[in-house]
Amino acid sequence: MKTRLSKHLRCPISREPLELVAWETFERPLDAATRSRAASLGIEPAELATEVQSGVLLSKREKVAFPIVDGVPRMITFRAGVVAKFDERFGERLRRELPGYALPEGGALEGEEEVLRTFSSEWTGYDWDGQTYWNLNAQTWFKAMDYVLQLEPNQLDGKLALEVGIGIGGVADHVCRSQGAEVVGMDLGYAVDVAYRHFGANPFLHIVQASAFKPPFAKQTFDFIYSFGVLHHTFSTKTAFDAVGALTKAAGRFFLWVYSPNNETRSLLRRALMQIENVARPVITKLPEKAQALALAPTIPVYMGWQALQVLRGNADVRYGVREAMHAARDRLTPKFAHRHTEDEVVGWFRENGFGALRRGSEREVPSWLPVGFLANTAVDGVRER
Repeated sequence: MKTRLSKHLRCPISREPLELVAWETFERPLDAATRSRAASLGIEPAELATEVQSGVLLSKREKVAFPIVDGVPRMITFRAGVVAKFDERFGERLRRELPGYALPEGGALEGEEEVLRTFSSEWTGYDWDGQTYWNLNAQTWFKAMDYVLQLEPNQLDGKLALEVGIGIGGVADHVCRSQGAEVVGMDLGYAVDVAYRHFGANPFLHIVQASAFKPPFAKQTFDFIYSFGVLHHTFSTKTAFDAVGALTKAAGRFFLWVYSPNNETRSLLRRALMQIENVARPVITKLPEKAQALALAPTIPVYMGWQALQVLRGNADVRYGVREAMHAARDRLTPKFAHRHTEDEVVGWFRENGFGALRRGSEREVPSWLPVGFLANTAVDGVRER
């Protein structure tokens, strides 16, 4: 965690500023261009160069110490496994040096422990090889995201952006570098550790583990917020939307992409897959990780064969290996929640939360190179007016 991030973070319970107590740190060298850019943004270079590997962020009002583990601040409010491991290693030091403070002990919201477990398994197993992203090569995926998010190069120059659901971090790193933005990537799962390992050296990218329902930021903090394929995997997409949308600055933009019921009926194959998912997912999501892997194993050759067929037809540019096939199977069949929302429904959420200048994905042209699913699902963005 760069010390710069502590200036953006707030207690997810009270929204008060936090006090950083760093125990293990190291310095990343910054080149001249980075130092110059930091100065132009009013950022002290030392705030980007100093990495905190372990320590705590103190909420004085709540008397809670949020742990920093392996370079990532863990701003979750319940006793997750990473918090318990921190307690084993640093608990005695915490109680000795910071008496009166305790690690997070709250209860998880509905399904959050299952969401953390299943998506951690999905993304930490996928990792990042710099070549493939889902069923596309990485550069095509980044081009597709730029198109869907309607981003031109350096459009966010000097702005502060938030990705809700950073996953393994490739998109956040791309947005940060191509846009000239300072980006914060937030995720509930342990994919944040993969993201930090691969992209933590990016001086203007920050990574935090936190819940969309209790985001650790002040209201109206970000110039641009985007969430692609994430909030529908919570117990209430609308509740998560309200919490995240409130972080958008006045005149800032918020983009949301969620599953659409219409996308699941556009072909006989997709209707069949939806029926299989409706039966299998509620069962598979309850299984332990190893049992999930066994249950999903028969689907791997199916995914690999289907993807190979798409490559032959010219509809995809990468073949699935076992890793990619397991990732796709986990994404479809292990989440506890996978809600579908119509475009009109989501447009209503934006209006209710004070957003205008709304743009619908369905009204946009789908270029021949863009996979149809990018805009066949529900994609809406708007500008905060109040």
